[in-house]
Amino acid sequence: MSNIRETVDFSGEQINVGIDVHLKHWNVTIFHNQVYLRKFQQESNPGIFIKHLRHHYPNANFRLAYEAGFSGFWAQRIFSESGIDCLVVNAADVPQTDKGIRTKNDVNDSRRIGAALAGGMLEGIYVPSLIQESDRSLVRYRYRIARDLNRCKSRIKSLLYKFGITIPPIFTKGKWTRAFLLRLKSTQLGFEHADLTLKRMIRQVEYFQGQLLEISRDLRAMLRSTVYAQQASLLMTVPGIGALTALTLLSELGDVKRFRTFYQPNAFVGLCPTEFSSGDSERVGPLTPRHHSLLRSLLTEAAWTAIRLDPAMLLAYNEYKKRMSGKRAIIRIARKMLNRIYYILLKQQGYEKGIIK
Repeated sequence: MSNIRETVDFSGEQINVGIDVHLKHWNVTIFHNQVYLRKFQQESNPGIFIKHLRHHYPNANFRLAYEAGFSGFWAQRIFSESGIDCLVVNAADVPQTDKGIRTKNDVNDSRRIGAALAGGMLEGIYVPSLIQESDRSLVRYRYRIARDLNRCKSRIKSLLYKFGITIPPIFTKGKWTRAFLLRLKSTQLGFEHADLTLKRMIRQVEYFQGQLLEISRDLRAMLRSTVYAQQASLLMTVPGIGALTALTLLSELGDVKRFRTFYQPNAFVGLCPTEFSSGDSERVGPLTPRHHSLLRSLLTEAAWTAIRLDPAMLLAYNEYKKRMSGKRAIIRIARKMLNRIYYILLKQQGYEKGIIK
C-alpha cells in the first residue's frame, strides 16, 4: 500500500500582512483574514519575504501594506511585479487607539497596519510610474538647491551684520550677480578667521549658483521633450504660471485622468478646508493640514499674479474680500486656478482670460 502525502493548500484563502519598514529590517505581522497568526522581523528584502509567504501559505491570496516614508515605492513595485497586491498608505490613515499611541513600537505598528488592512479600513495612495518619479526627483532637487543657496546667502548676511556691515537692500532678496560677489570678496572684516569664513561662504554660494544653472538647463531640456512640451505650453497660458511651475505641476500631479472629480486634486494639493459637521451643525475650519506643501505654495503665489493679469480673477478676489480677509480670499483664487488647471489638462484647452466661471 502506497503512502499518500498531502501538502497544505491555501487556495482561496486571504493572507493580510502589515509591514513596518526600516532601512535594515522589516517588522512583519501576518493575519489569516482577520485572525492574527504571527509576527517576526526580517531583513529589508522583498524577494526573501515573497519566498517566505509562498512557502508557508502556498496558493494564498496575499495583500500587503506599509506606510509611505523614506523608502518610497521600490518594495511595492517588486511585490506588484510578483503578482502580490501591496498598498502604500498614508501613516495618518492607519487607525490608532489611545493605548497604541502610548505604547508605540515597531511591532505594534506592523500589527496595527495588518489589522487595519484585514478589516478593509486602508486605502492606498497613488504610486507614480518610475519615469514620473525620476522626472519629479530632478524638479524637486532644483527647489532643494535653491533653498540651500538661500541658506548660504543668509549665513553671509548674518556674518556681515555681526561685524557692522549691511548688504544693500537691492541684494537682500534679489539675485547675487558676479559683480556683487566680487564686491563681497573684496570686503575685509579685519580678522583673519572671519575673513577666511567669509571667503569659504562665498565659494559655497558660487557652487550652488553653478548647480542651479546646470539643473535649470536640464529642466529646460525636459520641458522641450515630447512628454511635457504640449502640456506645459497649455499650462503656461494660465496667468502666474511659468515654465518651472508648469513642470512642477505636471511631474507632481501626473496624469490628471486618475482624478475622477476636482475634489481629488483639490484634496491632493490641500486647498480645501477642514470640516467638523454633525447633524444640523456645520463648521468649516482652516485649510487642511494634509497638503502638498510645494504645490500649495506655488499656486498661492501664482494667484497673486493672476489677480493682476486676469480681470475675472480680480473681480472674484474683490468679491471674496467683502466677507473675508485678503489671505483667505487669495486661497479661494488659488483653488479656482487649480480648478481651471485641472480642466485645461483634462480637456487639452488653453486658458481664457475674463471668464468668470
